[in-house]
Amino acid sequence: MAPGEGRKKLRIYFRCSLVGFVTGLFAGFLVSFLICYFLYRPLSKVHCEPGNNRFREKQGESNKAIHTAHLLLNHTGSRQDNTLKWQGDPSLGRSFIYGFTLVQGSLQIHRSGIYGIYAQVTLAKCIQARVQNPELKEVKASTLTIGNLSAQGRHSSLLRRHFQDRCSLSASFQVNLNYQDTLYVNLTYPLVPSPNADETFFGASWLYPPPLPEH
Repeated sequence: MAPGEGRKKLRIYFRCSLVGFVTGLFAGFLVSFLICYFLYRPLSKVHCEPGNNRFREKQGESNKAIHTAHLLLNHTGSRQDNTLKWQGDPSLGRSFIYGFTLVQGSLQIHRSGIYGIYAQVTLAKCIQARVQNPELKEVKASTLTIGNLSAQGRHSSLLRRHFQDRCSLSASFQVNLNYQDTLYVNLTYPLVPSPNADETFFGASWLYPPPLPEH
């Protein structure tokens, strides 16, 4: 074999090897890319997107969390002061409590905002007492008060009504409350409220976020 012909074949061999190496490298990269694309894309949908959805759902749930309660009178034991004690549980019937806490029978707030408050208190044996004594001074002088105890320990009266010659009082209103405010209901002691769920009850529901501060 002539030396020139050998060198020519050697150059052809190196060129083919280089082309083969580049082609193989490109083909390997392309195959790897396609495998990653088709395999990783479904996995990212399965593992990442639902996680993001769950995060968004949790955010939505926290923003739309239920804060509502319908409480019944806790008539166990005897009254010691003006403040009525309440209880809330589905086992009691038409009673429930979500997003609140009962602190010594009063309702503690866990989300600032505008709340709708309602209450009704009926005096026990009031009709019979009025029949026996139409000028019953004890009933006329009695008062129903809905108050608020702030987290800083300040008391404020939100509503005060007098029974006068009535045996039952009901009220509803809206009020701006702060985190850890505690709502309570006072009835002039020693008058006794009716434990009937249709006659005495107390409730609250979160309605709107707190108003933005004015600058």
